[in-house]
Amino acid sequence: MNKKFTGIAFVAFILSWPVSASLSQPKPQTQPQAQQQSQLPPLAHGDGWRLVRSLELGKSGNYIHMVLIDSNRDMDKAVYGAALSKICRSEPDFCRVRFWNQERHVSQSISFKDSEFKALRAEYIFNRAGGVQQLLYACTVVSDKSQCFSN
Repeated sequence: MNKKFTGIAFVAFILSWPVSASLSQPKPQTQPQAQQQSQLPPLAHGDGWRLVRSLELGKSGNYIHMVLIDSNRDMDKAVYGAALSKICRSEPDFCRVRFWNQERHVSQSISFKDSEFKALRAEYIFNRAGGVQQLLYACTVVSDKSQCFSN
């Protein structure tokens, strides 16, 4: 009788082993990665512009926003203003935005390469604590020397 009980227990153990092994496997993600990425909030955009990336300045909570302007509209100041209005409205104390008209030149980092600077179309800086609010364009966009920088 004891041998029969041991045999049944052994068979039961062997049959339950695949079930217990599958229970101990890590569970796959419930949502595919593509679905998870689609749940991220879309980047800001508007007529003639779109936000490409925002990079934090250290751990300050302040960001530099990199924006791509439609190359056919990069002389239109209203496009820059619309982008600034949308991007900076939720940043009451600090906002910095840089604009390019070719995506390949949009900087990947806070400091940019010489070629990225040469392709820069405009830069906006607002810092309430420092009392700074300035929008400068490349001189190829605006010829007024008080509103432009040479690159």
